[in-house]
Amino acid sequence: MRPVFVGNLDYDTRHSELDHLFYRYGRIERIDMKSGFAFVYFEDERDGDDAIRALDGYPFGPGRRRLSVEWSRGDRAARRDGGKPAANTKPTKTLFVINFDPTMTREGDIQRHFGPFGRISNIRIRRNFAFVQFETLEEATKALEGTHAT
Repeated sequence: MRPVFVGNLDYDTRHSELDHLFYRYGRIERIDMKSGFAFVYFEDERDGDDAIRALDGYPFGPGRRRLSVEWSRGDRAARRDGGKPAANTKPTKTLFVINFDPTMTREGDIQRHFGPFGRISNIRIRRNFAFVQFETLEEATKALEGTHAT
């Protein structure tokens, strides 16, 4: 079963809070909590579609952060054709950024690098990777094409 990715969570979000938010869309197998994001596994994939439609951009938690809710990457392609998961199988407003110096790179550096391609709604730096969320899919696509391997 392919999980639903939930990003832009407050760091102190509790499992029970996510369970309460997502249970109304269907039966949940499990929720894997991470730092600032989570994966929600529904028993029925159609329930995941419903949750994504209803909760992407939903203001949540004490900070009223707008959630990024979308299918996680790759699993569906592996099931459909029996091969390896395909990278970038479904377009998204969020770019996953790697291969930068984690000790020297700051949010402003990422903003300057990706800012010329569109309006950035959120930047999250984690250890040695980052998530850069754009306001529209078109801006994210433009940034991906314009910055690939730079």
